[in-house]
Amino acid sequence: MFSLGKVKVGFIGAGNIANAWHYPSVADLSDLAEMAAVCDLDEERLNTTADKYGVASRFTDLHEMLGSVELDAVYCIGPPMVLMETVIPCLEAGKHVFTEKPLGMSADEAEQMASTAAAHDRLSMVGFNRRFAYVIARCKEMVDERGGPTQVVAEFHKCMLGQRPYYDMSIVLMDVIHSVDFLRHLCGDPREVHSAVRRMHNDWDNVFNALLTFENDAIGLLSANRASGTRFEAFEIHGRGIACYIRAPERAEVWIEDAKAPVILTGEELAGSSDNRITYGFLRESEHFLTCVRDGVQPISNFADAAKTMCLCETIEQGDL
Repeated sequence: MFSLGKVKVGFIGAGNIANAWHYPSVADLSDLAEMAAVCDLDEERLNTTADKYGVASRFTDLHEMLGSVELDAVYCIGPPMVLMETVIPCLEAGKHVFTEKPLGMSADEAEQMASTAAAHDRLSMVGFNRRFAYVIARCKEMVDERGGPTQVVAEFHKCMLGQRPYYDMSIVLMDVIHSVDFLRHLCGDPREVHSAVRRMHNDWDNVFNALLTFENDAIGLLSANRASGTRFEAFEIHGRGIACYIRAPERAEVWIEDAKAPVILTGEELAGSSDNRITYGFLRESEHFLTCVRDGVQPISNFADAAKTMCLCETIEQGDL
């Protein structure tokens, strides 16, 4: 079932996101993986990407790729509306699958893909890169060492005045999902969800605030505004005698038991690199996925887990009556 040597990887999609984050990450992990095939409908993009990474096997039809090349895993990197038609054939062909968030257009689609992965005993992963960002991961470790979080705040704002939501789909599922997944990653599954949703200076829901309680008694606060002044993403993690104020991926201030000064964490120092692809967790998420495929272990942000995050997103965007 699992590769004993390097993981043989195929790519479906050679667009901007794939080329910015995922191709270079897999290439950097040449001790773990071999890039064996590339598939894209656009032949110019296909050949440009395959040339760059020295991949000889090139396809414009995913079924032809799946039937022609020996692969252990496939990166399906495309917009959410095409994931069902690319991910499910890969799973049915016996391949482990990595994809970007969100896992489809709805929680229902995510659950269908999770069920297919389970039915075929395949490993799966959704790239929630914040889980792997260096400052976030280190802050989580420090709080967990003191018994875990008591309160977590996720704040994510953008200026989207006069714009439509990406792909005209739910902005919570498409974008705010990073913050929702952060809350689940830190605190687990929610027990209660109370939310307020508004339309501000636009004709679509663009302001979301939520109060969540979790099974471990932690409290989560979400604030997301798409009619604000700029892109701003920040997190807080509070635990026993510790408070982490995070501006990912750049920096975190960690205050411990009323110290006179905080411990300063930076992504550049922790990662040993100033490359945003590395500090923000994209390289580490691929390393996690490929290591899990090699070792036969289910990744932490697998499809079943991602479906839970998408269900929580849909609950939040419904709002309290």
